[in-house]
Amino acid sequence: MLLATNINDVLENFDFTDSIVTEIKWEKQLLDLVLVVDYYWDIQEGCSETRMLKLTFRNCVKADFQLKRDILPLSNELVNSESCYTIVLFKVNETSQLLEQYGIDRLKHIELFTLDYSTAWLSILCDEVTLEHIEI
Repeated sequence: MLLATNINDVLENFDFTDSIVTEIKWEKQLLDLVLVVDYYWDIQEGCSETRMLKLTFRNCVKADFQLKRDILPLSNELVNSESCYTIVLFKVNETSQLLEQYGIDRLKHIELFTLDYSTAWLSILCDEVTLEHIEI
């Protein structure tokens, strides 16, 4: 079921803080980047379980993943691997140098932060974002 058809609808109606990215994949001839997210806020709103939401970043021109180096050498016993994929901030970067570099007006620069607010875990240049509820 489609919940949002553009980035403004997504940001106005959904808060991804504390939600966990459970799956990452490419679709549509490797142009659409898909993140499946366990949406935390359903529990906060009194539901007994969370929904799985599918964020699709359409027609990606660029997608960069960044993992902090200081967590990589630690053993699995010392790091909660889910925390590496728990969203702390999801935003549009409207003053991006990447947008200027590519010079394509329709592109949006979207950033997802997981471990801190200083370095984006995922930085994407894409045409648009859609959001849908998926049954698992």
